[in-house]
Amino acid sequence: MVTNKRYENFIVFLAPLINSVGGIAIDLYAPSIPSIGRELDASPSLMQNTITITLLCYAIGQLFFGILADAWGRRPAVLLGLGLFLAGSVMAATSSSIEMLLVARALQGFAIGACQVVARAVLVDTVKGPRFTVAIIYLSLAFGLGPVIAPYIGGAIEVHFGWRYNFVLYAVYGLVVLAFVMAGLKESLPVERRRSPLQTVAGYGAILADSNFRASVIILGASFSAFLLWNVIGPYIVQDRLGYSAQFFGTTALGVGACYLTGTLINRFLIKFIAPAKLMWAGAALFVTGAAVIASTPNELRLATALAGIMLIAFGQGFIFSNALARSMSLFPDRAGVAASLQGCLMLAFGSAACAAASALPLQTNVAIAGLFFALFVVTLIGMLSLGLSRRTAIA
Repeated sequence: MVTNKRYENFIVFLAPLINSVGGIAIDLYAPSIPSIGRELDASPSLMQNTITITLLCYAIGQLFFGILADAWGRRPAVLLGLGLFLAGSVMAATSSSIEMLLVARALQGFAIGACQVVARAVLVDTVKGPRFTVAIIYLSLAFGLGPVIAPYIGGAIEVHFGWRYNFVLYAVYGLVVLAFVMAGLKESLPVERRRSPLQTVAGYGAILADSNFRASVIILGASFSAFLLWNVIGPYIVQDRLGYSAQFFGTTALGVGACYLTGTLINRFLIKFIAPAKLMWAGAALFVTGAAVIASTPNELRLATALAGIMLIAFGQGFIFSNALARSMSLFPDRAGVAASLQGCLMLAFGSAACAAASALPLQTNVAIAGLFFALFVVTLIGMLSLGLSRRTAIA
């Protein structure tokens, strides 16, 4: 019993550590995007799409590694994913063209699909009871911690060492996580519960037919996109249009990420006393208020107003994201790998579409930026209303 409890404690630590790879993989190099574009002769929209391609391949990787995690087991899936992540990091650090960098980012994105799928699946396999909800909050915190500190660190690396060392840090971090996995992760999927790829794919239909799952994925996609967008549109706004340094942008991203982290921590405390649905509605109120703050100076590009609104929006996502994630993951405990992979794939596909749209839009004024976030709020609202209708239907 003591051994089992000790291993459960280790998994509550290890799963967020594995999941954090996805957080830093998207955001660490964001402050370097303008300088990479200048060195590799790539346009701003093409450079912003290095994030889009990462998210798209991240979504594909979720499906691939979800099938693998249910067929071969959790441990082989995450070992393969971390190995590919290291390869992509080295390739990115040595890139001599934008095409090579795009391939490297695609490989990194595909690889971190394993991290998110396995992190969620091993929690479902290992942690039971009320502690599971707490563990999911830690999982969200770990993913959110990457965007909090990664852009700030990346900005300092860009200023003092150059953009390639951001990808060196990716490789070092990947090695650290790999060492913990190899040293302590046990296989948590019994042989009798393993499914062939065809069985896993066949299970997609039943999962997608669940209205609560679909509504949760809609909320997660919009919430994830709202949190991510500043690291897509911010570097060029702060550095190229307003003339600040990469390190200054990293500081703004640190502030946005810290707001998300604070919201998640407060949610962690309040969840003991307040129903998750009420906390999500509080987050939605913060979301729309933040969009209104951005739009309060509509006809100019004012950093103070835009940043204040985006920080408020990020704070609200701390109440929305982890509660929607816990609800979605608890729906299919017997299909944890495939449910996590499908959920992650759809969420990231949503995020990649939002990033692609943001890269293509002429965000020249605060009202244009506010419009982008307000559209995401409307999508979140639709998802939350769908969850509410499902609950009333179930009660009836």
